[in-house]
Amino acid sequence: MRTHITNAEQFWKTYFNSIVVFYILIGLTALNCSPAQADLIKLKNGGEIRGKLLRTTSSSVETRVIQTLSGGSIAVNSQHIEFITNRPLSIEKYESRSKEIEDTVEAHLKLADWCLKNHLNAQRLEQMANVIQLDPDHSKARAALGYTKRNGEWMTRDEVMRNNGYIKYKGRYVSSAELELLEKNQADLEAERKWIKKVKLWLIWISGNDLLQQQEGLQNFQAINDPHAVAALGRLLGKHKHMAIRSLLISTLDQIPGDKPLRPLSELVLTDPVKTIRQTALDVLTKRNATQAIAFFIEGLKNKSNVIVQRAGQGLEAIGDRTVVPDLISALTTRHTYRVRVPDTTSTYSYNTNGTFGGSGVVLPPNIEAGLLAGRYPNGVIVLPSQQPKVQMRTVSVKHLHQNEAVLLALQKITQQNFGYNERLWRLWWASTQNQTGVVPVLQ
Repeated sequence: MRTHITNAEQFWKTYFNSIVVFYILIGLTALNCSPAQADLIKLKNGGEIRGKLLRTTSSSVETRVIQTLSGGSIAVNSQHIEFITNRPLSIEKYESRSKEIEDTVEAHLKLADWCLKNHLNAQRLEQMANVIQLDPDHSKARAALGYTKRNGEWMTRDEVMRNNGYIKYKGRYVSSAELELLEKNQADLEAERKWIKKVKLWLIWISGNDLLQQQEGLQNFQAINDPHAVAALGRLLGKHKHMAIRSLLISTLDQIPGDKPLRPLSELVLTDPVKTIRQTALDVLTKRNATQAIAFFIEGLKNKSNVIVQRAGQGLEAIGDRTVVPDLISALTTRHTYRVRVPDTTSTYSYNTNGTFGGSGVVLPPNIEAGLLAGRYPNGVIVLPSQQPKVQMRTVSVKHLHQNEAVLLALQKITQQNFGYNERLWRLWWASTQNQTGVVPVLQ
């Protein structure tokens, strides 16, 4: 029995020691598997040496020794070193590989996969950008960079949302109207409310019969230069029935600095019924940096009214920003729906045996009615009543495809090209210019 116990004790002792050794090995492995770091020596002549900086037994620091990624060692005099830094080894390996690979789709994709396995997302996107420079229609690379295909054209999410009238604000997409509200704090809102009271009062004065009040009200408008007044001015003067008041709005906005006047000026350009007002507003708008107004006109290109689409094209032509070319190409032709009143051609009229005319209540003349009953008119008869019956009308929806001349003129001016209304040719040309310039957006 004692021998049996001794053997059991020996077994458990051996087993316990094995477990201890096992966990020690796991711990060492975990330490070794921590993200490997590498050193980089930046030389004063602009060169770089990557690897692992070796410790020297000498107390002298005049020379630093680094073991390169290829395994060799290089000694560098300290006076030639700009600085030394430490980075993950995977980044050093990536930079070495990226300089050595062939400039082919396959090579860049292979390196991109290596980056994915090594958790180098930014570097992977860099390789995918290289892929689409070589193959602009490569679906995998486009998807990795955040592109989707819309109407045959690759677009980023920002471009898709911008085309739909949305702007990115603090990580989410909002409409331009919502953006304006989000950017206002309580102090701004309170200042705008105060201006509403003033503008209402001065508008009453200049619209009244008191000459002195008219002059005072006009002078007050001419002295406004506070951006907080823009909201009140646009709301109360922008849709005023008198053209002179809307003209006063333009001149007042012209003297207010900043971007706030761009919205009401853009609204006048797009919606005012008077051409003179629209042109004056556009002239004032384009005298300043109108970049922030582009979003308003891009929204106009998608308007249900073709009139607004044309005016949006004129606005973008005046601003002249090349980034709107894809939006203009999409708006070269637009389809609009109209509701019109037309004669109800589905109604049919016939002569009834009771002498009435197609249910309209018109009674046939006695001699005609007798002839019909006697069978003298086997092929029927046309009766023109003394008073024509009222034509039945109905409302129908009619779709019409418009070729937007103002949009084409904007494209011609901005690009100095002319492919007419051929959207396909415009897109092919635009894609070729992007490939030539090598501008490929890389999402971070």
